[in-house]
Amino acid sequence: MRGNLLGEILLVRQTLQHGFPQNVTALAHDYTLGLMAVATRDGQIRIFGAKNVEWSTNTAQNLCTLYLYFAVGTGVLIALCSDQTFNKFQINGDRIQQTTVNPGKRLKRITSCGMQNFVDQDDARALIGTVTGNIFSISVSTLELSELVLFDENISVSVPSIKNDARSVEQIAVNPSDASKLLILFGSHIFVYFDLSTKNAIRHWSSQQSVTYVDWHFDGIHFIVSHTDGSLDTWSAETAANVESSAIPFGPFPCTSIKKIKWAKPLNELSMVKFFTGGMPRASYGDRYTITALREGRIVVFDFSSPVIDFFIVPALCDNSVADFSRALALMVLCEQELVCIDLTEKQWPVLELPYLHSLHSSPITCNMLYTNIEEHVWKDITKASELIRKEKSGSKKWPIFAGSDIEPPILCAATNVEKRQLLITGHENGFVNFWSTGSINMSHLFSVNTTKEFAGCFLGDELKETQRNSRLSPDDLDEDDDSFEEVSEWPPFRKVGVYDPFCDDPRFAISKIFFDSSTGQLAIGGNAGHAIVYDLESEPLKTDSVLCAVFDIVDITISNRAAQKPIPARKSKQTYSVGFQPFKANDNMSLFAQLRPAVSITAIASLHSRNLLALGCEYGFVLCDLKSQTLLIKNCLLSVEEISEVSALSGALTRFKSMKKSIRQSFRRKKRRQTDDLIQSEASCSNTEIRPMERQVQARSEAPLNAGDPPHSAIRILKFYSTNVLAASVTSDSFWVGTNAEVRLHHRAPVIDIACIAMGGSPSVKNMSSIHKIIVFTEEQIKTFSLPSMKPARPKCRLTGVEGSRLRKAQLLSLWNLSRKICEKFLLIVTNQGELILFSAVNLRLCTKVQFVRATDIMGIGSAVISPHGEIFFLKPGGSEFQRATITTVQHTNLLSPLRNHDFPHNRC
Repeated sequence: MRGNLLGEILLVRQTLQHGFPQNVTALAHDYTLGLMAVATRDGQIRIFGAKNVEWSTNTAQNLCTLYLYFAVGTGVLIALCSDQTFNKFQINGDRIQQTTVNPGKRLKRITSCGMQNFVDQDDARALIGTVTGNIFSISVSTLELSELVLFDENISVSVPSIKNDARSVEQIAVNPSDASKLLILFGSHIFVYFDLSTKNAIRHWSSQQSVTYVDWHFDGIHFIVSHTDGSLDTWSAETAANVESSAIPFGPFPCTSIKKIKWAKPLNELSMVKFFTGGMPRASYGDRYTITALREGRIVVFDFSSPVIDFFIVPALCDNSVADFSRALALMVLCEQELVCIDLTEKQWPVLELPYLHSLHSSPITCNMLYTNIEEHVWKDITKASELIRKEKSGSKKWPIFAGSDIEPPILCAATNVEKRQLLITGHENGFVNFWSTGSINMSHLFSVNTTKEFAGCFLGDELKETQRNSRLSPDDLDEDDDSFEEVSEWPPFRKVGVYDPFCDDPRFAISKIFFDSSTGQLAIGGNAGHAIVYDLESEPLKTDSVLCAVFDIVDITISNRAAQKPIPARKSKQTYSVGFQPFKANDNMSLFAQLRPAVSITAIASLHSRNLLALGCEYGFVLCDLKSQTLLIKNCLLSVEEISEVSALSGALTRFKSMKKSIRQSFRRKKRRQTDDLIQSEASCSNTEIRPMERQVQARSEAPLNAGDPPHSAIRILKFYSTNVLAASVTSDSFWVGTNAEVRLHHRAPVIDIACIAMGGSPSVKNMSSIHKIIVFTEEQIKTFSLPSMKPARPKCRLTGVEGSRLRKAQLLSLWNLSRKICEKFLLIVTNQGELILFSAVNLRLCTKVQFVRATDIMGIGSAVISPHGEIFFLKPGGSEFQRATITTVQHTNLLSPLRNHDFPHNRC
């Protein structure tokens, strides 16, 4: 292949990120433009609008962001970094212009920040409070630094009670009715009402209890004060006395500190509601992560599974520019592990479905697969089922962050419609399988498949948890005098919200393998306890009386090991399934799933819908069964009696070890996560050193594993069904392929990672198309080709480990176009254990390029990498909460282009 042609086709770059970023630190909101921004500890800045409207950038030197503010209506975001420098991010269409301001030593140490917005939006300025009591300002438009309030000249004269050791500015609150008046909190005990126009202190108040936060009422007269003992005060800027005396909502017992409080009047409500985080009884609920909604003595406590970082109220707009907090629309909460939006326009205050920032790691991801070119009829059935489920859960409520929502999406042509039909399927530790649409800028959640419904005593608990999380109890329902409330909850009235729940009661539920047929929509799921469930797409709801467990023995001898993993018992009660994926039906009133005996984890799975065949692989061997008749067609145990005893004994020891390890891990999960995050941060700050792979000679392996922890050679890693000319050159027929170390034995005996059937030109084989086919076998060390139907070794072949010093982990056939979409070339892309992407020509296996896409130590990124036939790569970032998307082709995915690409946003608001 010509070098200039490769240059027209290949371009390796990272594109988008899907999921929830790790280590979030700050949150900001522009209610006029409908923007939301999230910052992280590693300097990442993410700005969001409506669905598929997103910007991404980084602070200078990737520094941690401490404070984040929008200059309302201007599209300008101001970020204060950990080194006391300011970053200005100006949105201009689909791009962001960045400017860095270093105030120098003039500011001393910054203790607080705020944003002062005026009627003339260009006059907006960032307010900076310092440890010396002085307040400075930075003009958003010119980035000029100026002195605003000098403590010695403007404050100490009017308020002599402030001592030098308590003069630091802890908070600056701008009056919503008059931006020239500030409420300044000094040293956690004294707050001063200051007039910038006259440079005088209008009034000041002193609090014996330490103040944590101050917030204005939207009338600009009253303000509320929170304290470290969990109490609340209400004051008036026109009088010296407090309007409402100090009260502890969860007293009289000692309570935790209230970190932040906001006032708002939800739409369709008659009175104000105070939203605050913290303030719970210290002894009983001091470890809960909550936001409390308090109104006229009635309380709702939103209970989250991770610490609350920040929150804001989304107001309605007057004249498209003025915030009206007397008609609050939503409560947006940023937690450490998820984003939660609570709709305040309905009486029940339901949780809205997210268009982005999904908590992919709500339960740890155990496996993931990527499928493209989904058949159009299958895609329509999936999207139809998704829409029905979405309407049942959250109705048709609009997302309150609306920037860019008025832009008409481009009309899909045939090519872009195919590119849009992409699925990312993730299996989780709790037995759930999530479907994600990846054919647009924001990866959207379609629906979930709950495999635990098929087992005894498991689905009832999950149904109860789901009911509690989506509880539609309104504040009016949560009355102490209401008998129904006494049945729902004890005091305080907790309401569980959010999806993040990293703990699983039974590790056997974990999903180990997933197979999806993009032409029929059939889904096959393999579990950690040797169970396999096949699902079909159905357009009508289903109700079954019970489930039939078809047991298939993979070994002929009885394994007596008390420590071995036991299968999960099947349910015997009735179950109802909504439209979408429903389990394979044994008859009209009974569903079916397969169970291997012994109950070991599924290592490979495949199904053939046309013949109702299901193939399962594990560490003992493989089976092929007929689901319709529940009969075993092929059983092949690849271990001898002595090897079976050794493997079962090792499995028992590993089971005991894993059980103890899991218990310890769950007990110290939060502590270990913080240590891991600090380690990742310290590694990121170190200089990147090139890791040279260790080269070794390819040689014949012994029958025994190299190390005690390695899987046995009998472990099946790949099962495939192909329609190819395996019997005769002129006749195609369905065939079943197993990657193992028997039958066609490769000299180096490396485990088979993947198998691909291609035509002579390098294209993937197509059913019912007459052509000469070849089989490409990918092992950990080599790529070998066999001609069909003779199964004789053919050229070309590639010795990867001997030449590159790496082992193969993933492989994929690619069809890549040049920029003009006139020339298409066939390639093989492989992922190695060193974090490399190596591209070969599919015709002659000639090396085209090699790049490092993750660090060699990033085991999660390498193990989770999946590749599309169009050259896109998805892999999990450290932490397992976010997928990084990359591509190796110059052709841009049409559906991934920003809708604001040719718009003058925000000057020409959409």
